[in-house]
Amino acid sequence: MRIVVVICLFNILLFQNIAAQDKDSAILLNTAFLSDEQLSYRVGYGLIKGGEASLVINTVPVGDSQLFHITAMAKTTGVVGSMVTIKDIYESYVDIATGYPIKSIRNIREHNYTSYDEVLFFRDQGFLRSINSGDHPAPNNVLDILSAFYFARRYLFSNEVKKDEIITLYTFFDDQFFPIKIKFKEFEMVETKFGKVKCLKFVPLLEDNKVFKEEDQFQVWVTADKNFIPVKIRVKLPIGSLKCDIIDFKGIKDENGELNRKSKTN
Repeated sequence: MRIVVVICLFNILLFQNIAAQDKDSAILLNTAFLSDEQLSYRVGYGLIKGGEASLVINTVPVGDSQLFHITAMAKTTGVVGSMVTIKDIYESYVDIATGYPIKSIRNIREHNYTSYDEVLFFRDQGFLRSINSGDHPAPNNVLDILSAFYFARRYLFSNEVKKDEIITLYTFFDDQFFPIKIKFKEFEMVETKFGKVKCLKFVPLLEDNKVFKEEDQFQVWVTADKNFIPVKIRVKLPIGSLKCDIIDFKGIKDENGELNRKSKTN
């Protein structure tokens, strides 16, 4: 399983209905994150600690303006890394004012398998362009899999989500439009490196999926504060269990957030 895809997927599992992504969202303040935020994760498979992953956001100059440059990276390390080389990188260039992507990059290296694609978003013209599959008609509010996480954090997510509420988003991933539905289960205290953190727990609803047939096979926890940081993921697979836990963070915007407060007391 591609580790970085899991990281990105559990991030987009936080989203509200795509109908909420309208022009009014551009005037809302970004209260969730800053440039230079860095999130680091330890990834393990069963009893083996075999990988690490990160989510980083910076700003880059483009012409007379700037864009957010968001990067998700995952790679194998240690004994696992010596046997199986995995290095997956996802990038998204995002309009700072609106939160919508301008360009996305997918660069996959998994042992003998490699894949590379770039997607450009032409919102005013109503299409997107993949260097692999060409032009696709698309609504002007479509998101790539990585920018969608940050879009959700700044516009869509809320601590007022109701129990068993089902949330839906459509994004463009792997040269196809990809709908995802998740259900909010409950608030829960989660043990982390920084102590117990209050989180919101979600499970995906993956219809006709041959791997995830039960709700508790894929579980995600994010901080119940203004930052909405993913801190933990558990995936039960037929041949083992995938674990992902936050181990470090920098540049989090809300200093009163769950992780900041816990790290200061430890």
